[in-house]
Amino acid sequence: MLNTFLSKYKYCVFGVVFALSCAAVSLFKLEGYVFGLVVLAFCCTLQFIIKKEELGVAAEKETNIISEDLFHRVMSIVPEIVYISMFDGTVKYISDGIETLAGYKSDEIYKTRNFLLQLVHPEDKENVSKQIQKLQSGSDETIEYRLLKKDGTYIWVSDHLNSIKNEWGNITHYNGILVNIDERKIHDKSLHNLNARIHQLNDMVNHHAVRDSLTNVYNRRYSLVILQNEFNRAVAQKKTLSCILMDIDHLESINNHYGYYIGDRILTNVSRCLLKHIKSSDIVSRFGDDEFLIMLPEINKEAATRLSGLLVNEVEKCSVKDEEKNVNIDFRVTAGTSSIAATTKNITDLIEQASNALYAAKAAKKDAHKRTTRR
Repeated sequence: MLNTFLSKYKYCVFGVVFALSCAAVSLFKLEGYVFGLVVLAFCCTLQFIIKKEELGVAAEKETNIISEDLFHRVMSIVPEIVYISMFDGTVKYISDGIETLAGYKSDEIYKTRNFLLQLVHPEDKENVSKQIQKLQSGSDETIEYRLLKKDGTYIWVSDHLNSIKNEWGNITHYNGILVNIDERKIHDKSLHNLNARIHQLNDMVNHHAVRDSLTNVYNRRYSLVILQNEFNRAVAQKKTLSCILMDIDHLESINNHYGYYIGDRILTNVSRCLLKHIKSSDIVSRFGDDEFLIMLPEINKEAATRLSGLLVNEVEKCSVKDEEKNVNIDFRVTAGTSSIAATTKNITDLIEQASNALYAAKAAKKDAHKRTTRR
């Protein structure tokens, strides 16, 4: 116990011995006592200062141990993974959460340089490398990429990177915070696919709302909308507008004799032929079961009549072959034209004029056929 006391308070012991020595040498002199007491006080003060410093160092070491232990405990609880990396790819620290995220232990990552970069998906690696290089200019970056897990699968992570400077202002390394965003990415992908499907369905609905399902030209309902717009524009700008109403002769008889499949092929061939021989500004629509309406903006009646004859000739060349019976099925069409005139009040008048012209042409064709038969 004495040895412990002497080792802990050696400066105080030295002061006591020195003070007693001074007192012994100058037994009857006051100066000896005073000098000895001064030396004793100095030694005790020195002992107090040194002891305080030793206690402070010990307390600081204990605090550092507690702080480091607390830091590791916190890092093992938080869902984010914190890491410190040099620019040569050496990871100096990574929290234990990396094992939960990717299956790798911290020690595995410390052993191999560029270990984390090697886990980045090949398609994302170039972008990640570029972002890390940007950190050397002092900027912060956030990047999303796929990280390879130990089981061979990939997981999406968000990596917030920030560069770290030393006391001289030089960038020495960077910190990263990895966050698992795999569920968000799956949700985003599902939402993207759903939106794409909705967009596709909307396109299909819009397409069928304006197009004839068989011939793919505009349907009657939408053709009336277009015709009304063209009529309004022609009247406002005082321009011409003409229409051709074309009918396939005896289509019902063809359907009854060869089947509706052949009739559908005839309708399809007629629509293709019409689209092939008109201008891009002209509009074709299926106006009835066997009727087509061709709108001709800025075309007068004479030009419409000439075009009508041309279209009839071209369409009648488009015969259809019956594969089962090995015969070509020829068909005929009849057309009537109309143009905006002083008496044309609306699109109903314009369509009615074309319809009257069509039926007049059919009647003339019928009379001609009767005369030919009598002969």
